[in-house]
Amino acid sequence: MADQVVLNADPRPGDGKGEARALRRAGRVPAVAYGAGLDAATAVHVDAADLRHALATDAGENVVIQMDIAGDTHLTMPREIHRHPVRRDVLHVDFVAIDKNVKVTVEIPLHVEGEVEGAVVNQVMNYLTVDVLPLEVPEYFTTTVEGREVGDVVRAGEVELPEGVDLLDDPERTAVTINLPDTSPVEDEDEAAEGEAAEGEAAEAAEGGEE
Repeated sequence: MADQVVLNADPRPGDGKGEARALRRAGRVPAVAYGAGLDAATAVHVDAADLRHALATDAGENVVIQMDIAGDTHLTMPREIHRHPVRRDVLHVDFVAIDKNVKVTVEIPLHVEGEVEGAVVNQVMNYLTVDVLPLEVPEYFTTTVEGREVGDVVRAGEVELPEGVDLLDDPERTAVTINLPDTSPVEDEDEAAEGEAAEGEAAEAAEGGEE
């Protein structure tokens, strides 16, 4: 199930770049909250360290956050997380206020277990997109290749999902393949270069003879 954490948010008067930079220098992250229970989008800021801890739970970005905004508590989930391209610090985040009784759309990691003797298991889909109640979001889904054979595929619709979780991906989409290992010889780069040079020389000689 989804982790649930508490995060305090303070309203901010504006949304200019100067204000945002000042907040970040003070260890705060500019944010906006909108959705169920909020009359309009609300500009807020949260403590950077607290936000970092919230996103570090096993639920990751699917964490459910009880956000206190000026004394009012809202159940939210982080969306549209903008990070610094190098440091990966969170620069801005949208929090969507949700209703615990209304399903949300989330991406859940897919874990593949087991082995097939003499075969290579290739995971094609790393996530499944599903609809699920906010407080019932699983940390991950698991499927196994035990008992499978070379040439088999596991389709998205074959992954066992908990009751109440609705798959949004095409159920026929390939999630995992079981293939024979690639046994084709690896050509030495020097040999390949020499071969290409020899072919070039032969072609030039042939062209010269034609003249």
